[in-house]
Amino acid sequence: MLDLDLLNAGDVRRWAGFDLELRRSYWPAGTRCTPREALVVAACSADGYLREAAVHRLATSPDPEALPLLLIRCVDWVRPVREAARRAVVSKLDGSSLRAVLPLLGVLRRRQVDDWMTTLFRDRLPDLLDTAFAVDDRETRRWAHREALGLLSRERLLDIALRDNDFVVRTLCGDALLDRGECVEELLAAGAPKVRMRALTLAGRADEHLADRVSAVRSMAQFLVRQAGDDPAAHYRAMPVSFGMLAGLGETGTAADADLLERHLADDRPRIRRTAVRGLRRVAPESTAVEPLLRDPSPAVTRQVVEFLRGRFVEVATLRELLAPANPIHTRRAAAALLRDRDTWLRLHTNLTLLPDKDLGPNAEQDLHTWVHHSAATYTAPSPELATEIEARLPLAPPEVARQIRFALPQTRNSRD
Repeated sequence: MLDLDLLNAGDVRRWAGFDLELRRSYWPAGTRCTPREALVVAACSADGYLREAAVHRLATSPDPEALPLLLIRCVDWVRPVREAARRAVVSKLDGSSLRAVLPLLGVLRRRQVDDWMTTLFRDRLPDLLDTAFAVDDRETRRWAHREALGLLSRERLLDIALRDNDFVVRTLCGDALLDRGECVEELLAAGAPKVRMRALTLAGRADEHLADRVSAVRSMAQFLVRQAGDDPAAHYRAMPVSFGMLAGLGETGTAADADLLERHLADDRPRIRRTAVRGLRRVAPESTAVEPLLRDPSPAVTRQVVEFLRGRFVEVATLRELLAPANPIHTRRAAAALLRDRDTWLRLHTNLTLLPDKDLGPNAEQDLHTWVHHSAATYTAPSPELATEIEARLPLAPPEVARQIRFALPQTRNSRD
């Protein structure tokens, strides 16, 4: 049985999925259903003749499901069905009914039959703006804004470009204003990042935005300053310390700026410490001042420290000490990541050691399975001491993983030979 009342009371977009699901369903001969249900089944049938006949009956039906089903048949793959449904829809649609089915219309226009659905929407758009802009289907809402650009006033475009929750919509409206050469200053101050980048090229004051909080805008400002024959790093060195200043100096500076960045590794603000570490990755990758921040109280800082230290020598004993349960979880994760990064055998030893750990055990088991499926072939050998420790921990591992590790251990293989 079909619960048509429930479908009509829910999200109108559900009719698109219902159409596909019903066509794939098996209806045994003799299935009992009401005339209303039979019409719905015929409208979604795999048989084009049945669908066309259903369309003619839906055109005169007063039931609430008639309009959604007719809209679906407007993008039918059979031309006679499409044409009959479109004639019926045009006769049934008024302002209130179109507002009700607008979300479904947005979904259906993505079925690339032709542009009839888009044209229908575009012709009625002046009366639908507020409803179309409030649709909760993101793709439909973006489509509505794209189609409405020519209908919106400068003030409304600017309001959307500055305040909308969807950055794609903000970018659409901001670009429309910049295409007209309007609102450059307002968009440069508070537009979406892509719009601000474009506005910056029109404003002609790139140096004022070198310390912008958004990396894309900083990058554009740096490019424009270089294009003018100037050095962005020199500007950063003359600025008061801020997040944008340190980020920009790390992006454009040289090894001579390492001291300044290292001084801010002790800043009270995690964001500043994180930015200093990121900058040192570029200008002073050999810095020894970063390693102590493995114990930083901020997880975000510690993640940057791990990226800085990858591929570098950190004492194994130091990292194993940081694995102790008394340390914060983000510190322990950082130590585990760096131990895994050292070589295959330390990776296996670390994972086997952490398997019983309630916090780090799941990641350790997952990494062991990753090793089995992608890295099990290894041509190096662990030290005898490390091999013994690995062998002792194998009972903790899943049987298949333990078998693969035993096969890879040289001394185990040699003892069998």
